[in-house]
Amino acid sequence: MPYVLQLGPKLREVVCDCCGQIKNRVWGTVSRANVAHAVYFALLNSDEPQPRVGLTLSVGPWSDETNPADRLWVQIEIRRVVGEVKMRVNEPTESSFYPWELGGKPLSRSEALASELLEEFWAVADFIVAEDPAVVSYLISEPVDSKGREFVAVNR
Repeated sequence: MPYVLQLGPKLREVVCDCCGQIKNRVWGTVSRANVAHAVYFALLNSDEPQPRVGLTLSVGPWSDETNPADRLWVQIEIRRVVGEVKMRVNEPTESSFYPWELGGKPLSRSEALASELLEEFWAVADFIVAEDPAVVSYLISEPVDSKGREFVAVNR
């Protein structure tokens, strides 16, 4: 079933808690059959020599009437290696959003790899990598594309 991407309104510079470097963060919603199906936050580690995205991805029903307990989320590391995108599920504690109660239940790496939703996580992550202009441009080592979003800089 085809997905539809709705970009979050801002491309925001953030200061990383762990390293103090300035990075970019975007978010968005992925819908399926006109229903919000997933929400994500992508941290673009622009201070690193090779593009690396930290994707915090929650899949499940997203509306005002739904309960976070009905959603599951994972932390996926995305890299571009020799012209190819590689993805790896990491521990949820590696997300700057941890524990992210609104995202639902965080899955450990082993839980995610054993989950019946694993293929759906991969499919949604693939869609984001192909369709979010900020993620796409960053992964091909171009300036981060803020098309469709307001750029919000860190006070320096």
